[in-house]
This record gives sequence, structure tokens and C-alpha cells, in this order.
Amino acid sequence: MPLMIGLLLIAALLVWQLWGRDRTQAELSNRLDPFWYRIFRRKKCRWHVIDDRRTLKEFRCETCGVTAYSRSDRGPVECKRQLRSTL
Repeated sequence: MPLMIGLLLIAALLVWQLWGRDRTQAELSNRLDPFWYRIFRRKKCRWHVIDDRRTLKEFRCETCGVTAYSRSDRGPVECKRQLRSTL
């Protein structure tokens, strides 16, 4: 019986991890579950310049499709994926 309860608990944690991860990561801070964040980390953003004629250059991420602005030639340091509008 304790083995079945343990297996059900592991299955519930995996379901929470796989189905609810994207929504909870966007809404909550990564500090709430740093262990899972380190294991199931998303790919880093790969920034490409779209418009470099101004002081703030426009970049687009190949990985998540977010547009961001930066003064450096390498692109923004942090991913802007969580700043998307939810309207």
C-alpha cells in the first residue's frame, strides 16, 4: 500500500510538472521551485538584430519569438518571454 501511494505521488508530481509548468512559470517567480527550474530549463534565447539604425537596437529571439531592445550588439542579457502581453 505505501508503494502505491508513493507511485501515485510521483505520477501527480510529473503531471504537475509537464502540464502546469509553462503557466506557473509565467505567473510565479522561479524562486518557488529552483530545483525543477535547473533540471527542466528552457533553451537560451538566440537574439538576431532586426533594426540597428537607432540607439536602441531591435532584436528578435529565434527560440521564443519575443521582440526586445538593447544598446549592446549582442542583444538583451535576460529573456523577455515573461513580459508578453496576455490580452
